[in-house]
Amino acid sequence: MDRRLIEAAQMGNVDLLLNLIKYDSLILHSASLAEGETPLHIASMAGHLNFVQQILTLRPEFATELNQDGFSPLHIASANGYLEIVKELLKVDRDMCAVRGREKRIPLHYAVIKGRIHVMKELLAASPDSVEHVTVRGETALHLAVKKNQIEGLRVLVEHIKDFKKVGVLNMKDSMSTPSCT
Repeated sequence: MDRRLIEAAQMGNVDLLLNLIKYDSLILHSASLAEGETPLHIASMAGHLNFVQQILTLRPEFATELNQDGFSPLHIASANGYLEIVKELLKVDRDMCAVRGREKRIPLHYAVIKGRIHVMKELLAASPDSVEHVTVRGETALHLAVKKNQIEGLRVLVEHIKDFKKVGVLNMKDSMSTPSCT
């Protein structure tokens, strides 16, 4: 990816982005051919809402691109607690809520681990069934909230489970659970 495009994304400089496009109308197309991160990944990491909005206008398909670690921009924004960016990304593709990144974690898992309550609520509203998704270790968001001592996140998840009648999640065991003795 062009170094100037990377810098524009890191700084959230929309004017620079537009100037780069003005001089090379294919710069964003070539960015999608490069391995690794797109400008949307970088801007999502840095929390640059205006830049994210501009990229999504120009290349909405970047919302579904995974970086070399298997993370979408939604994974990144969720982990960092960037609610407005999460909302923008969900406008493009709500199904990104179910995309699995490292260790088969979905964006909700990262929001739970980091205690990003406002993001958790947004992701759960967009994808009520995501509360049932499990990691490679069989962990639900509920397991992760307990393991990471995210008490408020646990409350949000239990309320969601109750409201959406997903009580089966309460009985799910992860791969670390000890087998019962009978």
